Amino acid sequence: MLKNISKIVLSTALMVGYASVAQAEMSREDYAIKFRRGGYTVLGWYYGPLYRMAKGEMPYDKALFLRNADYLAVLSKLPKDGFIPGSGAGETKAKPEIWSKSDKFKEANDRLENESARLAELAKTGDLDVIKVQFGKLQKSCKACHDDFKNKAD
Repeated sequence: MLKNISKIVLSTALMVGYASVAQAEMSREDYAIKFRRGGYTVLGWYYGPLYRMAKGEMPYDKALFLRNADYLAVLSKLPKDGFIPGSGAGETKAKPEIWSKSDKFKEANDRLENESARLAELAKTGDLDVIKVQFGKLQKSCKACHDDFKNKAD
């Protein structure tokens, strides 16, 4: 598993290196928006199969679930770094409350990280009933943040 996490870190480093070239051509605020949107896209990629397995929409695969849960535990820590001051305008769905209620936003991010880490721990058991309960807690942490801090799509 450490080998897989190392691959994520290396891939992320390469993406950041590539993106830093692009950053030279855009403002720091625009780059922050691009960074956090990319982070959430990557999270979604690994979250999707977990969701489908938890809902019974695809067969449960313990190895895949464990891998993706481990990835989420690491990746869930990244997007918050892209919510820098001044990055609330532009092509973003971020609500102003992210900055005006920053303590509440931090709590929401902490819940995401904690619930993701707990899911990764419980995924090791292979007990799908226990995993589903924790996955529900992770979903609630995602929804709470979306409800409070993300503008809906047009």
